[in-house]
Amino acid sequence: MKALGGARFSLVNLVPATILVGFLTLLAVSGLYAGDDLNLGETTKKLGANPGWALVAVFGVFVLAVLLRPFQAALVQLLEGYWERWPVLNHVSALAIERHRRARHTAEIVVDAYREPGPSATSALHEVAQAQRLRRRATAIKMRAQVTVDRYPKPLWEKSQNGRIVGYDDRLLPTLLGNALRDGEDNAGQRYGLSIQVVAPRLYPSLSPKLDAAITQSLDLLDTTAAMCVSFAVAAVSSLPLIGRWDPWSFTPLAAVVLSVLAYRGAVRIARGHARLLATACDLHRFDMLAALHYELPTTPQYERQLNLGLSKFLDSHGTAVDYMGAFNYVHPEPTTSLSHSGTERAEPEPDGGGSAG
Repeated sequence: MKALGGARFSLVNLVPATILVGFLTLLAVSGLYAGDDLNLGETTKKLGANPGWALVAVFGVFVLAVLLRPFQAALVQLLEGYWERWPVLNHVSALAIERHRRARHTAEIVVDAYREPGPSATSALHEVAQAQRLRRRATAIKMRAQVTVDRYPKPLWEKSQNGRIVGYDDRLLPTLLGNALRDGEDNAGQRYGLSIQVVAPRLYPSLSPKLDAAITQSLDLLDTTAAMCVSFAVAAVSSLPLIGRWDPWSFTPLAAVVLSVLAYRGAVRIARGHARLLATACDLHRFDMLAALHYELPTTPQYERQLNLGLSKFLDSHGTAVDYMGAFNYVHPEPTTSLSHSGTERAEPEPDGGGSAG
């Protein structure tokens, strides 16, 4: 188990695989597909009389978990909305992005158009109460619109040296999970000129143990809920034949869809919490990363932004350090005192003065 990832493997892969294989085994053994009623006692007897089912189920759980392990990142990216390589979804991607674009634009219009009602010029009690109700209603509408705006990544405007806009990137993805993760990544690094997607592998080795453990736990929960979402979706598809029973079991696909949606919503909430951890990592350890790269630490926010922009472009390219980082200086740490093989400090020999102790 250690070679497969230890506790992370059991949490992220075994739990969703166990739920899915257990559900499919129950449908197959209980006779629900054939129209029989579920009898847990009879189902248990069938499993006891034919232990091969149990062996197949356990083996299926392990094989499915092992097979899903290399594709866990691809599974999360699928739910994020990176659909360029998927034959059918790549055609739906533009429509889904346009839906999110309109939702964000509508919310921005509502926020910009908000005007708090002024105080009532009359002393009539019912008119004052009506004005207060309108004020509360308008404030609630603005707050909901602001929440909608905040859950999307901010667009990037590319400007030329003379200040003219030469490019635009709305940074939107087709799904809520993708937009939540991208918004968190952008907010964590853009404040300092860092591209978190590029510098993250260089930033993580500098993290404190507590923050590293918190980020690892957040990623584990995100992977698990993503796998649960897909598992329940597959369970919903596999249980579609139960609809023809016209009994309470006909609602099984609907229940599986509801659980899949809840798991997806949970992944979105975890992604927003993960965004705060990424921002904390940049806030506390970005200078540790620069020190590990042996760059001179900046003393002003302006110099830091220039350094981080150049570093992000350099790490995201195939160019040389001279091309992107030629304007920034290296600073190397002072060499430490040499130690002997026994771990004690090696004293430098004193110059021989020709005499001897005695």
